[in-house]
Amino acid sequence: MLELDGLVIVVVVAAAVFWVVLRLTTQSSTAQPLDRRERSELDSLRTLVDDLKETAWDHRELDSPLSTIIIDKIRTYERRRRDPGE
Repeated sequence: MLELDGLVIVVVVAAAVFWVVLRLTTQSSTAQPLDRRERSELDSLRTLVDDLKETAWDHRELDSPLSTIIIDKIRTYERRRRDPGE
């Protein structure tokens, strides 16, 4: 049960990080370029999202449907960033 609680915490953190990364990367083109601190924070958040995706994959036996949802959400976001015209 404790492992399931840990996975729920990972999901909540992943959702929050996903939202922050989404907000930072979808700023309008008229926005000022990111300064060094903001760029560092964005890079850290991307690293965290990658780590959360790996954690969901590594612990998918705890809650397979939830892990699948987390991984799919992250991959969908990554595909949209890669192919903005779709």
